[in-house]
This record gives sequence, structure tokens and C-alpha cells, in this order.
Amino acid sequence: MGGGSAAKLLFTSCLAVAFVGAWRLASTTPPLCRLSAGLLYAVNPFILTRLGVGHWMLVAAIAVLPWALPHLLRPGEDRERTLLWSAALGATGVNGGLLGGVLVAVGMVADRGRGAGRTALVFVVAQLPWVVPGAIVLASRPELADASSFATRPGPWGPIGLVVGDGFWRQASQVGNLGGVGAGLLGLGLLGLAVLGSRELPAAWGRRAVGVASIGFTVAIASAVPGASRLFAAFVGTPLGAALRDGQRVLALFLVWLAPSVAAGALALSRGLRQVPARLTWSLPGIATLVLVAPALWGVGGALEPVRFPEGWFDARRAVDRAPGTVLALPWHQYLDLGFAKDRRIFNPVGDFFGGDVLWSSDPELGPASQEQVDPREPHAARISREVRRGVPQSDALARLGVRWVVLLREVDWRSYRTLADDPGLEHVVRSPSVDLYRVRGWAGPFVDSAGEMIPSDALLAPLVRLDASGPAVWQRPAATGWLRGTAPAGRTELGLVALPAGGGWVWYWPAAVTVLAHAITVIAVVIAGSRRRCRLTTGSGRRRPPGLGVAAGGEPGSGGAPHHRELEPLHDDDSERSAALRTRQQLTLPPSGRGRR
Repeated sequence: MGGGSAAKLLFTSCLAVAFVGAWRLASTTPPLCRLSAGLLYAVNPFILTRLGVGHWMLVAAIAVLPWALPHLLRPGEDRERTLLWSAALGATGVNGGLLGGVLVAVGMVADRGRGAGRTALVFVVAQLPWVVPGAIVLASRPELADASSFATRPGPWGPIGLVVGDGFWRQASQVGNLGGVGAGLLGLGLLGLAVLGSRELPAAWGRRAVGVASIGFTVAIASAVPGASRLFAAFVGTPLGAALRDGQRVLALFLVWLAPSVAAGALALSRGLRQVPARLTWSLPGIATLVLVAPALWGVGGALEPVRFPEGWFDARRAVDRAPGTVLALPWHQYLDLGFAKDRRIFNPVGDFFGGDVLWSSDPELGPASQEQVDPREPHAARISREVRRGVPQSDALARLGVRWVVLLREVDWRSYRTLADDPGLEHVVRSPSVDLYRVRGWAGPFVDSAGEMIPSDALLAPLVRLDASGPAVWQRPAATGWLRGTAPAGRTELGLVALPAGGGWVWYWPAAVTVLAHAITVIAVVIAGSRRRCRLTTGSGRRRPPGLGVAAGGEPGSGGAPHHRELEPLHDDDSERSAALRTRQQLTLPPSGRGRR
């Protein structure tokens, strides 16, 4: 399919799912109001900004959110359904888990804690695929950058700016022209319509959604409020609060309430402004949304324009694929302004492009130096980078660190690394206008013994390698707690590599087994919940009405007999849309008493 086509399919699918989800939440309003709700939720400056900066999993979570909201706000009514929607949000990672957790928590509080233990367990089971690996990483205590760098920046309109999707921590990436008087007036207007229409939301979830919106807005603005920002920074500096470091992302919880509330508010306003055409009033929120995003609607200001990597990148990757080994990415930056990407600032793409074991900087350079990855080799690689820039040959140090390849992008400050070409311990394999590739001549192999000789090995999977029996050995991979040789735990060398004890058998990583088990538990739970729910619905013991009930027939559906009233089973609040359709069909097929067939 190609990267460009795949990305377009992903983006359009997320926006379409978000649009339809908001449309459904506004189901009690006319189509034009529902159209406005869909536009306000799916193409607002908030979601387009996140799309433009590459926060695709957050956008996917936002797309699922309006579909899950009515159900997760009443989590105790049908825990199988709660599990399924929690898993759908959890599939988008920490972003969806965070948003879904707020919905479930609000629902449990509104239910006054009834069955909260079982409901919480159901939600946790649905989140295991990201919770377990996340806990393993946090146990290694990564060094996070200062949270103040990611504080919400709502612009001159303060909190009103958040209503229109402003506030991203890097203002240069913010979509829309949100600094003018018009943006503030539009924000006030949308907020007024939402307050007016909030009371018209369905009783099953409307009031609870107000609580969710309040939490989302409060968290999003907290880092920008004097006094509260210090408390917020202290919380997000802990392992538990790290996911909220970019608090503005939680604004999605406010927007998922805002969209249907604004639609209902536009409908209520049209009833009071009889001199204004109702269709115009219903369209106002959608028009306001288009005005806000018009400057960046086509391609989000060019941020979504597909870019092909230069040919030199492909030549370098083919060379590495023929002889795999650890790759060091230079220049030593986590984010770069790439020339072939029209100088846009992007996350260093070497790791994704080359795959395998790639060493690159994890310091976002937003303040004091930090290391956000848990790779113990990174400080040594940073020192090598500094020495290369000073003109000191580093091929021996690279070999000791287990680096086989050095990729030098001809970007940013690459000229300060030109002395790599003068190092006799490096072979210049690829030379191109976009990238240079060097091979470290002294690289001994993935596994080496105490004498520096390579030990034969056979990698079955990434965390599972069969290694010949030997004395103590070093695996040229980043050390981490959990590596074993057989049943003996591995250690760490002074350079951060895996130090294997003497012995034989498999080298494996036991946390990987725990992660696989967590995934299996969630998948099995989802399959069981889905099967049970489908069985209940199709057999008539659940929410779905048996087919044929309520048709105009004399005994059997379609028999042509005289129409008569039939006893209808109760309709449930959480199936409001299906219930409305059934009531409509009932009105069309069952004649009122004394008036004949309609």
C-alpha cells in the first residue's frame, strides 16, 4: 500500500469514526445539529494539532471515545459490555486507558460504589496489554524531562482558548489562528450553547458527562494556573502521574461533552429565535468549527504531506540488513529539523527506519539534560558523540560498546562529526548527499567471551536466543533486570551491556513472558465477553428484541391477518437508539385504538 496511503487511510478512518460517534451522541437533535456536533468533535483545532504532531494513538482514542462514553458512564449495568469498550480504548495504549479510566471512575461514583470492585477489575483486565509493559519500564526509573516544558499554553484568551482547542504546549505546532478576538468570541459562543443544551442530553449519561467534562477541563488547564501548576508538576513528576505530563491531551473529555451539548443548545436557541431560520441556527456550531480550522484544514498546514526518504537511506538500510548489528544514530538528537522534510521538526526516524537495536538520544532538549529511555548504554554513547565532535577517534570505544554501524545523517550539526571519516577503525560503507554509513571494524559479534571471541548463537525470537555453552560472556545488547541464562540471572557490564554467567542453554527475558500472558488474559476475556453478549442478544435473553415482535400480523409475522396490539417487552435506556427505531416502527405498524391502520 505504501506509507503515504496507509497514513491517509488511518487519518481519515479516525476522523470519520470520531465524526459518526459525535453524530450518534447528538441523536436527539435534527440532522444539521448532528452535523455540527460531528464537525466540532472531529475536525477541531485540538484533534488536528495532535494529528499534525504525530500523536496518532491519541487521535485513535479520541475517535473511540464518543462510542464508549454512554456505556462506560454506566459501567455496572453490563460488565461484559464495559469490558469490550474498555478494551477498545485500551487498544490505543495509555491515552485510551487514561480517558476510559475517567469515564469508568465517574460512572462508579455516580452509582455510589455499587459493584465497584468487580467493575474496577473488569477495567483493569482490559488494560493489561499496556499496563504490564508500562509498569516494567517504570520500574527501571527513566529520567523524565521537566514537566513544565509540557504545560498547557492556552494563549491570550486563557481558559476560553481551550474551548476552541487551543493550548498545545508547543505553540508553533498549534493548528488554527486562535489569537484573535474572533476566536475568543467563538469560544464564548460555543460554551454558552453547550451550557444551554447540556440539560437536554439523554438522562442515561448526560449528567455524568458533565462530570467527565469538568475533570477533563480542570486537568487540561491545571498546568497553566499559578499555584495549581506547582502541585500538578509535582504529581506528574511521579511514576503514577507521568502519563499526565502533557495534561492538555485530557481536553478530549471536555470536547466529547461539548459537541453534543452544543448541538442541543443550537436546537434550543432556534426555538427562542423564531425570526431566524432554524437551519441557520442549527448550522452555527459547524460554521464556527470551519472558521477555526480553515487556515490549516488542508493537510494541517502541510504537516501531513507525505515525504519520501532519500535514496541514500535505503542504501544504508540494505547494508545493515545484510549484516545486522547495533546501530548508533548521529547527530546525537532526539528531535531534528530534517531538510528533506522541509525542515520540519520530527522525532529521530533512524530507529523506525532501520529497525533492530538502534542507539539514539532520548533527551528532548527542553531544559536540563535528561534520559527518557532506560537504555543504560546511552550515557556512554553520548560521551562518544562528544569525543567525536572534539576530533578524537572513537572506533575502539564503539567496538567495546557493541556498536557495529554508525549512521550519520547529513542534517542539523552533522559537520561537527566529519572526523568520523578520518578514523582508521571505521569503514565508510555508504556515502550519499543525505546519509553516511560507517562499519566498526573491531566489532566482535553479538556474543563474546572473556577473551573477546565470538560465541555461536541462534536467535529464535527477540527475547529468546540459543547460545552455546561457555564461560562468562557479554551480549552486545542493553542490560535490563530480567535477563536469564537458563535459570541464572544476568548482570550488567560497566558499559550497560548484558553480562551473562557461565553455562549454557537459552538466554531469555522473563518479563516478556509476563507481557505475553497479560495480552492473552485480555484477549481471552474479550472473546468470552463478546461471545456471551452475542449469545444473549441473538437468543433474546439480552437487550435485543426477538425478530418479528411488534409487526402487523394476525398471529405470525407477515401472515396477512388482522392487525392487533401485542405485548412489547420493556425497552432499556442504554439501547436508546434501537429503542427509538422500534418505537417508530411500532407507530407505523400498530394502529391506535379506533383509528384504523396507519
